[in-house]
Order: sequence, then structure tokens, then C-alpha cells
Amino acid sequence: MGIGQVRRPRFALLLLVSLAACQSTSPPFDVRPGAAHDHECTIATWNVYGYPETDADRRAWFSTRLAELDPEVLCVQEIANQKRVDAFLATEAGFVAAAFTDSQDGQDNAIFAKAGVALIDLPDPEGFQHPAQAAYVSCNGLDLVIITIHLSWSDKDRREAEKQLLGEVVAQYMAIDPDVMVAGDFNTTEKDIEDLASAIGMVVMLPEDQKGVGTTDGGNRNDHFLISRDLAEEEAVSCRIETFDGHDHTLVFRVSDHLPVLARFRTSEAFRDRN
Repeated sequence: MGIGQVRRPRFALLLLVSLAACQSTSPPFDVRPGAAHDHECTIATWNVYGYPETDADRRAWFSTRLAELDPEVLCVQEIANQKRVDAFLATEAGFVAAAFTDSQDGQDNAIFAKAGVALIDLPDPEGFQHPAQAAYVSCNGLDLVIITIHLSWSDKDRREAEKQLLGEVVAQYMAIDPDVMVAGDFNTTEKDIEDLASAIGMVVMLPEDQKGVGTTDGGNRNDHFLISRDLAEEEAVSCRIETFDGHDHTLVFRVSDHLPVLARFRTSEAFRDRN
């Protein structure tokens, strides 16, 4: 199936069935030592440029830094296959579930969740060079659909077509649930991401007090959270790019050519959209 094409009837039907199944599967919020505040959930996105690292020191560095960041949900770009997803769940502390669909691309997307978060795999949007991953996430009163993406970096025309396709995908999800997030590597800088968000009816979460800070080793800000207006008005708290100093700054760009980005959300039951 080519860029710009979506199997609307099958996609919508499977999405309705999947979300209907979510109604009774949301566990209480699990408050763990070192987690975000009791009534917040942290979601991170990180293009890991391959996982796991071949070098033991780099593997250890990644695991240590990820544990310190302590997101409840992690969107990962560039994880190659099911074997590596299984290795992630066996290695990274606290993560117990993943939404992932293997492909022949070798640069797949995945969504990982810790205990206390309901994570249900949804039908994935088709037509992206690096297959997108979608999941329903519930963390107490925070319930939303997350789509993690890695738009084409080598083919500008294809990337623009993927942006058009993304608008169709988001519209389908928002017709069913008002809280939708698109997170990942857009290969799109600050100047153009606002235009994309506006075109697809979403809002960019802007990192606080980090003007001019990039997410790549080249200094570009390619990694973003786009969220629906309902999510922005009710649950969104803040966003930040995680930067590293000294030896850590050197290591992070050996592990990946991207920095992680974290966003925080309220989990109040007052804003729950699904029971």
C-alpha cells in the first residue's frame, strides 16, 4: 500500500473493537519510589539508533540513564525486531509490556510501559517508510492513544507525503478518542513542526526554557510531542529535552544521535475520557 493510502473501513473497525476492549482493563495507578509525582505520568520519546548497544559500557550507560529518567511510558524509534524488543523488556528495569509489530524495515517503532500502566496494542497505521506503532495507554485518569513515528529522513518528498498521511490517521483516532498523541522523530525542525501540528489539528508541546536546544547531535530539534487540543487543555503539564554534561554528553551521542524528550501529564480522574 502506498503513501497516502489508509485502509479506512478495516482500520476503523479494528480500532473500535480494540478500544472497546479497553473499558475494563485499566488498573489503578501504581505509585512507585522515584516515579513522577503521584498524580502525573511521564512519557518519553527516544530515537535509540539501534538497541541494544554492542559495547557493554554503552549498554550500562543507557540502562542507568533510562532508570534515572524513569518514564512510565517510552516511545522508541529504530529498534530492529522482536528479539530486541524482548531484550529490552528483559533488561530495562520496570518495563513489563510493549506494543510492537515486527517488519522487514529494521527501523521499527515500539511503545514500552511499566507496571501500573495499561498498554493495549492497536491496529497500526500503514504507509510509512518506518512502520508506525499505535497503542492505547491508560494511567489512572490519563487515557490516550499514542502513535510513535519516525518520518523518512532520506527522502524529502516521501516525508512530506507521510505528513499528509499522518493527518488522516490522527483524524481517525480523534473521532473515537479526544486524547491523541503523536511522538517521535519527525525529521522536522521547529520552524515546520508548528505548521504540521496546525494542519492536523494538534498542538506542539514546547520544552520550557530550552530555546535553541536541539535533540540531535547536529543541533536540530527533530523530536517532538504533538498532542490533541483536548489533551493539551486538560492533562498536559510540561515538556523538556534531557541534556547531558561532561562525560555523559560524549556518551549519549555515541549511544544515539538523538537526545530523549520527556513530557508530563496529569492523571486526574476528572479528565478521564473512557471508563
